[in-house]
Amino acid sequence: MSSTLHILSRLHDHKMPAALTRSLGSSDALLLTGEGVYAALSDRMALPENCMALQVDVEARGLLSAWPADIPLTDHTGFVALCVQHAKSLSWA
Repeated sequence: MSSTLHILSRLHDHKMPAALTRSLGSSDALLLTGEGVYAALSDRMALPENCMALQVDVEARGLLSAWPADIPLTDHTGFVALCVQHAKSLSWA
């Protein structure tokens, strides 16, 4: 079974796109980038267990002090590693 890296860069009406939620498989990962990092701060949003965020985007929005401990941050090198680890990637904007 191949896995997919889903890259969420923007929220729509403060929620994840329904198609993204339906598309997430058990071996998939979700990377929050850009405005998508706000998804981690919404208590209404159910994020998958394998979710992380791009640290520069969290820092750029001044969210580091409020960042949830259970959502790891990654740098650009980690982003590339995630792309290599998963068979395909899908960008959601």
